[in-house]
Amino acid sequence: MESPFQFGKTAQGSAFTNRIKEIERLSNNIENNIHTILISPRRWGKTSLVKKISQKYVNKQQYKFCFLDLFNVRSENDFYEYLAIEVIKSTSTKVEEWFKTARTFLSKISPKLSMSAGTDTDLSIRFDIHENDRSIFEILNLTEKISKRKKIRIILCIDEFQNIENFKDPLGFQQKLRAQWQHHQHVTYCLYGSKRHMLMNLFESQSLPFYKFGDVMYLEKIAKKDLTKFILKNFEQTNKSIPVVVAEKLVDLMECHPHYVQHLAHITWKNSKKKVTEVILDQSKDELVSVNSLLFEKIFELLSNGQIKLLKALTDGINEHLSSKDVISKYGLGTSANVAKMLKALENKEIIDRFGPELSFVDPLFRLWLIEIFKKYT
Repeated sequence: MESPFQFGKTAQGSAFTNRIKEIERLSNNIENNIHTILISPRRWGKTSLVKKISQKYVNKQQYKFCFLDLFNVRSENDFYEYLAIEVIKSTSTKVEEWFKTARTFLSKISPKLSMSAGTDTDLSIRFDIHENDRSIFEILNLTEKISKRKKIRIILCIDEFQNIENFKDPLGFQQKLRAQWQHHQHVTYCLYGSKRHMLMNLFESQSLPFYKFGDVMYLEKIAKKDLTKFILKNFEQTNKSIPVVVAEKLVDLMECHPHYVQHLAHITWKNSKKKVTEVILDQSKDELVSVNSLLFEKIFELLSNGQIKLLKALTDGINEHLSSKDVISKYGLGTSANVAKMLKALENKEIIDRFGPELSFVDPLFRLWLIEIFKKYT
């Protein structure tokens, strides 16, 4: 029998759970042409949420979703070509229409169009673009032009949007985007990513172009009761059982982290014949930690001694008083200024995250691995 739990890919169908309020809010934004900025740590389900919402509009011809992922986009020119390709493909149903659309809406640029041999899905577009070239504005307005001509609303969804910070001139690029996109009336932008502090800076700094660009949504963890209910249901539907207390412990171990709850639930489901016990759950947790130990070792090796000492304090449950004299003395953290510097470094490395004054581990499994490491060597 196939496992009812999914991880490592977007959660679809029965693998998707809850997010009722988020679905309502984002859907409302789309229907009222309000841009949305969706922020959360990695693997909290941003992409799954946006994909889930897009399914609501599959049979509504006036809505077209276009998805871009900037994870491997390293330059402005790559962005322009990628944007043009995906917008054309998402708004034209046939291959021959792709070429017609490109030539119609990008006629001033004379794009170089090609298809990969033996495929009808890999469209390639090349532009001869120079800095401050007017053709850039043609590309950035392509989505709006197609929307107006075809009388549709395009929802342009861009994942890992914070990666534009890696471009040669990130501020100049942001200014170009905002200068054009702020005038679009037929395109709704949904921008999201996983580096919370970078995205907050992009959209909440008054000095930057994307300040107040849209509705900023901070994706929260799925509630414990909803994840517990999800686990119980999926075990029951596959003719296995898990006591409520064990399901709750599973969710607590993974700190309501959607990806890891699904992953640990999968291993636990696989390791049980009919009924899950706490012993099976603990063995499954150890198995999951072991699977990821090599990755965690590599992360650990790149930490400074001070950062390791600070993480030891965090795993000991110290959170709000890290800069106190007693904590600094006990863990050998140097000075309060040094603590602040190390916290910032750990945040930039996406090891810890801030929610107001509270600090938490981005990866709950890494925290469990650290606890075991500190037990061995301290």
